[in-house]
Amino acid sequence: VMHTTQHRSNSSLAASSWGASSERTDNTWTPGAGESENPFKQEPDTYDHMHHDGGAMGTIEGTGEEAAVWFMERVCVQLKQNDKHGVIKDINGSTAVVELEDKSTLTVRHGEVSMVPPQEHDMVLVTGGADVGVEGELVCIDGTDAILKESNENFKIVDFVHLAKIASG
Repeated sequence: VMHTTQHRSNSSLAASSWGASSERTDNTWTPGAGESENPFKQEPDTYDHMHHDGGAMGTIEGTGEEAAVWFMERVCVQLKQNDKHGVIKDINGSTAVVELEDKSTLTVRHGEVSMVPPQEHDMVLVTGGADVGVEGELVCIDGTDAILKESNENFKIVDFVHLAKIASG
């Protein structure tokens, strides 16, 4: 009889340690817990904060320097030193090879160029927001909104601040 009582006591202890979440209120996390009790719920918010609230910047690995999200191949840029226009052909960390209008190439750091603001009828790339990666023709600028015509003839409205002029072809 004593042995059976002892056995029940152990299994009761195990049930209280591993039981269903409704039996205990002091657990920090339980598999069936709702969103409000989940200690990992902040993870997506942290991700959003890092990638959206930081504006159009991201740190280049190994340099600690900030590079704009538009610093990528095919984007039209202007050299800050002499206002010459060119197109980014290749990215290598915090530097890029830019092909100028006279077809010469130049290696520049991200801080030495600025993005050429897109104008109506330019080919553009969406660099932020919900439509990242979408390419199309900038049909119309309406305040902070821009209307794009995608290659499949669909139209999209995006924030103008997320657009980068790209070289077509």
